[in-house]
Amino acid sequence: MASLELNQLLDMGISHGRARAALKRTRGDVMSAAERVFAGEFDDILSDDEGEDQAESNEAYYQEYNQVMKIDDQDEAIDEDSAEEDGDDFDEDMGYDDSIYNESMSDSEPVASDPYAGIFFSKDRVEEIIEPIEKENLVDIYLPNGKSLQVGMLERGEWMSGCPEGGEQSFLFQLYDMLEDCQMPCSSGCGFLFTRHKRDFFSLFPTFPEYTSYLSHTIRLTCPQCGQVTCLACGERADRLTALEKMNEMGKGKERGSSAFAYSSDVLSTTDGPSTTSTPPTSISPPPRELLHCPALQGVILGVGLHMIDRTFSQGQNQTRQAEDRMHPSNKKRKVTEKEEGLSSVSCGLLLSGKVKNARGTGYAGSTDEDRSGQIKAEEMQRLADSAVSVLLQHVQQYLPNINRQGGPATSDYLVHPTALAHLRRRSNFINALLRNDSLLDMSNRDAIYRALFDWLEIVSNNESLASMLGMPQMRPVRTRPLEGSEDSLVVTYEGAPSPRELLEFVAIQAQAALRGLRHVGSTASEETRVDQEMTEEELQTSKEDIQKKAMTKPEGPRDENATLEAFCLRILKSASTIDLRLAETKGKAFVQRMKEQLPRLEEGIAQAERGEKAKEKSVIQMYEEWATRARFQYVDLRAETSSSKTFAWRHAFSAQITQLENTSLPKRSLAIAKELAILTTNLPVAWHSSIFLRVDEVRVDVLKAMIIGPEGTPYENGCFLFDIFLPLDYNYKSPVVQYMTTNGGRYRYNPNLYPDGKVCLSLLGTWSGPGWISGQSTLLQVLISIQSLILSEEPFLNEPSWADMGGSPQSKAYDANIRRMVLLDAMANNMKTPPYPFENEIQTHFRLKASAIRTQIEKWKTLDDGKMIHGDGWTDANAGPNTNPDIRKSFDGAAAEVKRMLCELEGKQPPAPVDMEASNEKKKKIWRR
Repeated sequence: MASLELNQLLDMGISHGRARAALKRTRGDVMSAAERVFAGEFDDILSDDEGEDQAESNEAYYQEYNQVMKIDDQDEAIDEDSAEEDGDDFDEDMGYDDSIYNESMSDSEPVASDPYAGIFFSKDRVEEIIEPIEKENLVDIYLPNGKSLQVGMLERGEWMSGCPEGGEQSFLFQLYDMLEDCQMPCSSGCGFLFTRHKRDFFSLFPTFPEYTSYLSHTIRLTCPQCGQVTCLACGERADRLTALEKMNEMGKGKERGSSAFAYSSDVLSTTDGPSTTSTPPTSISPPPRELLHCPALQGVILGVGLHMIDRTFSQGQNQTRQAEDRMHPSNKKRKVTEKEEGLSSVSCGLLLSGKVKNARGTGYAGSTDEDRSGQIKAEEMQRLADSAVSVLLQHVQQYLPNINRQGGPATSDYLVHPTALAHLRRRSNFINALLRNDSLLDMSNRDAIYRALFDWLEIVSNNESLASMLGMPQMRPVRTRPLEGSEDSLVVTYEGAPSPRELLEFVAIQAQAALRGLRHVGSTASEETRVDQEMTEEELQTSKEDIQKKAMTKPEGPRDENATLEAFCLRILKSASTIDLRLAETKGKAFVQRMKEQLPRLEEGIAQAERGEKAKEKSVIQMYEEWATRARFQYVDLRAETSSSKTFAWRHAFSAQITQLENTSLPKRSLAIAKELAILTTNLPVAWHSSIFLRVDEVRVDVLKAMIIGPEGTPYENGCFLFDIFLPLDYNYKSPVVQYMTTNGGRYRYNPNLYPDGKVCLSLLGTWSGPGWISGQSTLLQVLISIQSLILSEEPFLNEPSWADMGGSPQSKAYDANIRRMVLLDAMANNMKTPPYPFENEIQTHFRLKASAIRTQIEKWKTLDDGKMIHGDGWTDANAGPNTNPDIRKSFDGAAAEVKRMLCELEGKQPPAPVDMEASNEKKKKIWRR
């Protein structure tokens, strides 16, 4: 019995005993053998009756064909030199040990077949692969209607490109080599030879339906000698029903898909060139059964289809990026780091460095009339690109292995070809790119492409052979360089990236926040109902049918958009839940548990900084950023206790307005707030040099508080600045209302934009001239980042329009020195003494983790101080009469000493000896007199 046929069945998870019996009964016909096994014909043969000889045979097979080495928890050195010498045939054993993705299958639970079992994946992995530079090869294709069409070819180098795992390269090479120009015998054995042509399988038509329509006309050949029909891909007989097709007809009685196929000769007969339409069809008909005949054909179609998706998606990204560059020609191009990916464009700006540029005047400088023509054009380019990709995804997904296929499953739905697995793993970077978007608002605005994406994920996650790759870190190409001494090869560098499941978690968090926003805007709740507002297990397990029913039965009128967003959010949560379920089946519950421990999540209650020996192993910066990421967004109770149990007061500057809107809301407002919360959950900037923390009332999600950490390199560095925020009844038509709270009891004015009475001057808030709030476009996140970067700036003196040209002047330096003294006394020391609710723990943790850095900062600030006392307004003339307020008359040394004392208390250290400030000041006066 040929070992190749046996190994093909073993590779699909069929036990050795059943595989041998099936091959014997079908006389070596792999297709029929697999069909009979999956049909249950050999269930009486146990999977564990194979003996020691067979165990050795299986082990030899996996070593020869999969080339997988199962290793212990130690990293294996990889010989890169030998990998480069192998070139396209690189089949290096992979031994990457990663605590997250370590596949310890010690569970006693049953685990389904995992084609990548034993291979270790890591997000920290970097690989350099030599790939050929393929020249465009155009060929003439003769269509069934007699016309000819010139198309490109998917050459071998592109077919095999990507970062290889296990024995993937061997399978890719063998299939391509088998389908290149060669002769193939008739399946009846009559001796007639058919001729295969590469163009029949690997032609790149203008559209995918044109490709499949052409393939459906050429894939089945009738022998002129015996009349038997043979599949051109696998060489097997193709004119009779398979065992699975017979079962489908007898068991379900469904109409077979080939009769409903929409893309037949009509597509080819009416198309003479590239199609210009990008509008999705109303429905995608099932593929013809002849294109589902065998796994080899499945591997070819998916390889070509995924190549077309990758090409179309990349072209769309480039076109959109070019449109955005034309809209902002002054923006300097830079490399976006892995950490910054996923942040919205407005939130990643401050992460570039601790220092921020000053705006001219207050808020945004410029006219109130904003030209949005460039933005509108970029949005239109994005819509067209999304439409093209979504159409392609809908067509290609019809050929994914799917046991729930309309009309019943085909053989290739069970017997997945190894090349299909390889292409799906290598060519799915579009999934990560779309999930890395990390903005539910943007996803809902681009619903066409994201509906197609979640349809795709649903099929993949429901197939046990494919689901495991959704939990794998993805290898993506990040750069190329010429291969030294070669003009026709490149060295492509691949780097590990988060798995699709990990990226989906960011979106799932936003979906939960959006659902919460839709359900709890403007409502009150009893004490019992305020405790647990998380998604229930039933909500997480909502079926696709329930989601579709909810979307179809949504009421007419203003709430239509709300119902659509709710259905979209439930779809996201369902996708995450399904992937976890399939990963548990293929890799075990222990793997899923370890993965979930590493996924991002919102902390319930107050987040605590890491302690103990494990925390000491991390750098302070890493520890701080990990803590801040967990603590940046939380739900809290912002109500204040009152004498009456029937009325509510609020720990908030806008308590009266909040109370007036109890149990009052508008559908459009609810939708806007839901989208805002979705953005804020994962997009608030977090960095060592500056972060933003947000607290939302657990029921009244229109009531918020924010704390911004002063950016590095500014007079506000490491100070804690608090703001009360309320989303009014006409939100998002109008901007939120914001009150500044860090004023030292209404005595300190930290900035020309921040008044002692709490007023915040910013054009987005309508409190200053310049580009203002745009209904449906502007967001609360933009407001927060504008305050962080434009108001808490490096040289705040310039925020006053009349002084905008006095950068670096003595007046500006004196203004900065006065702000630094106020920051030390109030934004640091006072906040540590009596930390405001609900940021008590965040303030203490911030100063405890940054204690050493703040001490260094104080010493640096001391060299910049001018020796004067604090002037609370910041506008007071230095020659004005004395102010008797003792808090205002603090010097730099006095404020610094207070900060150091509070830092020692937080760290549990002995505070430094007090300094005689009067004697020190008298000494300074004598020096100045001299």
